[in-house]
Amino acid sequence: MKNILTIIQIVLSILLTSLVFLQNNSNQNSQSNIIAPIQNQKRGWEKMIFIFTITTIMLFLISSIIQTTLV
Repeated sequence: MKNILTIIQIVLSILLTSLVFLQNNSNQNSQSNIIAPIQNQKRGWEKMIFIFTITTIMLFLISSIIQTTLV
């Protein structure tokens, strides 16, 4: 059981790393004009990647808690 959880954590960590790198960094737009109001709304693929990232974080956290309680 512990080996399966370790494999799950490895897969989740690779997936989480790639999802974080896929997210759009919008600092370029905000640094160009400090006075202008900026509205950060996620739409389409950006929103879906964001939700999938949060879900992956929760799954990784749950698998970590389960693995530490099995020790």
